[in-house]
Amino acid sequence: MQLILVLVLAALSFDAAADAKAGEKKAQLCLLCHKPGNVMAAAPLLEAQPAKYLVAATTAYKTGKRPDPVMQTNVAKLSARDIADISDYFASKAPIASGRTADAAKVAAGETKTRELQCATCHQANYSGIDLVPRLAGQTAGYLIAQLEAFAFGRRTHPTASMPSASSGDAENVASYLSTLR
Repeated sequence: MQLILVLVLAALSFDAAADAKAGEKKAQLCLLCHKPGNVMAAAPLLEAQPAKYLVAATTAYKTGKRPDPVMQTNVAKLSARDIADISDYFASKAPIASGRTADAAKVAAGETKTRELQCATCHQANYSGIDLVPRLAGQTAGYLIAQLEAFAFGRRTHPTASMPSASSGDAENVASYLSTLR
């Protein structure tokens, strides 16, 4: 019984023991793809993402629950401590703007659509995310479009039923809007 209690307490305190400074060194591989201006537009920016979300997403890639051959290869050898350190490092960083200029009409249409879909209910009023909910503000438009299309076509699941239609241009409009936010 005492061993179980020790293990539970260790697991609960593990998050608090994460080391953002150690995470900076461990995150260098991540930064090859996850950076502003990257030609791989489908790679998200990681700065200012909630640490809990990054831990959950990285663990999902590692275990295959979120399939992506590149990510699975890159995170395969990371320990739970490595994942926590890297996640704390990125969570401690200031958000980086995607650097994208967007068509004003698409931005306005995207703002209307995010309000209609009530995206801020979970992602926060400023789309900064919280806990297990990702930051959308300032994210790359290519990544946002890819994820919205994955939700629309059932390649990913989303907790709510309301998602922008991939065929109507809503995904591009929503991505245009969110990518311009800080």
